[in-house]
Amino acid sequence: MVQKFDRGFAAYPLRDILNGWYFRLDEISYGYYRLTGIDQWGKSVSRDGNDPDELLQTCKKDALEMSSKVGK
Repeated sequence: MVQKFDRGFAAYPLRDILNGWYFRLDEISYGYYRLTGIDQWGKSVSRDGNDPDELLQTCKKDALEMSSKVGK
């Protein structure tokens, strides 16, 4: 039986972006951000850049691609 990854989600407050994924945005330097996403199984995506909206869209795309490959 596979155990769900169920710890640490409190650190990922962006929740209604993609079903089953949790995201967080950190400003790691002035005007430069890291967006990180994790799912309930522990898979993760991350991108750095200066446009938070673009980072979110790219991470969503990465998460969807990763999720689609898992089933194959």
